[in-house]
Amino acid sequence: MSQKHYNAVYLEDTGAFLKGLKEYSYKPFAEVKDGTVIDLGCGTGLDVIGLSAMLGNNVQVVGVDHDDALLDKGRAAANGQNVTFVCSEATQIPFEADSINGIRAERLVQHLKDPQGVVDEMRRVLKAGQSAVFVETDWASLVFYQGDVAVQEKLLHYLTKVKINNGFAARKLTGYLVHSEFRNIKTEVFPFTLRTLKEANDYLWIELILKEMLEKGHLAENEHAIFVDTLKKADENAYFACSINILVVSSIK
Repeated sequence: MSQKHYNAVYLEDTGAFLKGLKEYSYKPFAEVKDGTVIDLGCGTGLDVIGLSAMLGNNVQVVGVDHDDALLDKGRAAANGQNVTFVCSEATQIPFEADSINGIRAERLVQHLKDPQGVVDEMRRVLKAGQSAVFVETDWASLVFYQGDVAVQEKLLHYLTKVKINNGFAARKLTGYLVHSEFRNIKTEVFPFTLRTLKEANDYLWIELILKEMLEKGHLAENEHAIFVDTLKKADENAYFACSINILVVSSIK
């Protein structure tokens, strides 16, 4: 299993699942008629291409990510659209101060070791009066409506404190934005319900995470076996349900 909580397949699967939410997060940029919009931490470039389709040829959409292998997938998928992909760390966005007409970051802040520094850097490159939009998973909101609650608590602790660098990123976002002196901050919460174990595995990697917890000593063998068996029985008998919240947070420089 990847040390990251994502890979190219995961990004593509969740991208399809979150299509409506993604398109909603583009709306603050709808009035941009020229210049440059950045999708920071763009992964395979799904949102770079989506933003380009919405904004048209007069706006340059730039995807920035530190993983060149993921960017290559975006370059291949772009197929001549007015987009550019740049390999860079989010801590040093390779653009001049006050030069960007909009910036977006989806499920990025949760992976950062210096989230405040990156939010400051996003503000640096953004022009005054332009939008910064964040989409973040609230991992601490994950709930299973079956299975041992004590195991669920261990799962949440593992996700928010061990697996993910900044597991409470969604709950800290407004604080970062206030510190960076963004204004007009707006927070919207979107709950997602998964009705099958396959969905939970595709979009949350649940069984892989539980296996990893077992291998690393965060779960006992009996805890792991009973919890997974409970999830499978719930799925087989059509009463499986889990939910998680995703936030869209917009702001203005």
